[in-house]
Amino acid sequence: MSTADFSEIIGPVVQRDGRSAEFFDAAGADQLAILRCTRCSHAFNLEARTCTDCGSTELVWDIATGSATLVSWAVVHHPPHPDFAAQVPFPIGLVELAEGPWINARIVGSDIAELSAGIPLRVAFIHPEIGDSYPVFQLDRDVATVH
Repeated sequence: MSTADFSEIIGPVVQRDGRSAEFFDAAGADQLAILRCTRCSHAFNLEARTCTDCGSTELVWDIATGSATLVSWAVVHHPPHPDFAAQVPFPIGLVELAEGPWINARIVGSDIAELSAGIPLRVAFIHPEIGDSYPVFQLDRDVATVH
């Protein structure tokens, strides 16, 4: 996992709540946290509350590898917040982590024309001066792909 210099990416302050604190602590340490069921080891994104495989509510934080695949994406043309005005257009992706969960995240560091379903991604982290660090994804150019 890496910290990239994406200093041009600014936005509204991202702040944790009680349920997301461990996720943001991990992001601050350049690690991607996911939830995992203690009973069956199924992995989930941060919104999960119950295991969909076994029904357990015993979920714990675990560190993901940071490897992922782009499932789909959309291009933001109209800034959802004034802080994004100078950054449009930019892609937001539906990303499948190697561990299985799907998450929505910003795709950074590449031209929109390079994106296609199935391309390999890897996590990077944004560490803003104010607010919590958070994950983004970039093309994993070290992984050979066949399209």
